[in-house]
Amino acid sequence: TDIFSDMGLINELHEPKVGIVPIGDRFTMGGAVAALACRRFFGFDTVVPCHFRTFSMLDQTADKFVAGMEGSGVNVALPEIGKAITI
Repeated sequence: TDIFSDMGLINELHEPKVGIVPIGDRFTMGGAVAALACRRFFGFDTVVPCHFRTFSMLDQTADKFVAGMEGSGVNVALPEIGKAITI
């Protein structure tokens, strides 16, 4: 999935409070673009980045996403591989 303007329509219709966004930057959005999508189109309380650090051709950290979300007031939940998180 990449960024697209209908994300705003999804937010308007459904008002999701939790988002799970891909940030791997190969087959999906990268961290910076995913952060832009979250900030511009959604009103998430919590966002969970996914589809990164799973194999070598993908981004191995969420650093760009976390940096892009700084100051947004959105909780970024970064689960460790194989660990559960509570939202």
